[in-house]
Amino acid sequence: MCKFYILGLFFLSLGSTAFALEFDRVSLIINGVDYSIEVAKTSMQRSQGLMFRTNLGIREGMLFVYPRAGNHRIWMKNTLIPLSVIWLDANQTVIGVKTLTPCSRDPCPSYGVLDPAKYIIELSSEAHDIKNGDRLEALNQFD
Repeated sequence: MCKFYILGLFFLSLGSTAFALEFDRVSLIINGVDYSIEVAKTSMQRSQGLMFRTNLGIREGMLFVYPRAGNHRIWMKNTLIPLSVIWLDANQTVIGVKTLTPCSRDPCPSYGVLDPAKYIIELSSEAHDIKNGDRLEALNQFD
C-alpha cells in the first residue's frame, strides 16, 4: 500500500511540472506574415510541444529545432486543437505541409515526410499560404 502511495505522489509531482516548461518566444516572418512563435530546442520541450493547449492564435505557433536533419515525426496525442504542420530541411526550405487533427484513438499515428527535416513548425489549422519549396530565413539562428 505504501509503495503505491509513494509512486502516486511521484507521478502527481511529475504531472504538476511536466507541462510547465518555458519556451522562448520569437517573431518569425513567413511569406511576409509575422508570427509569434515559441521555440522548442530541448528534447523535453519538443516532447511537450503544444500538447494540452486549448487554443492557439491564428498567427501563433511553435518551432521545433532538431540537432540534425532526420526522419523527425510528430503525433497528435494529447493535442487538443487541429494544427498546420510544416517540415523544413537544413536549407530552411519547406519539404512538407500537412493539416492534422487531434488524435482520439490509441495508439495515435505519427506523421512525417520522406526527406530529412531539421525544423518543424506547428501553426493553427487556419489557412496559411505556405507550400513546398517556400524558403524561410534565419531559422539557423535557433540551432
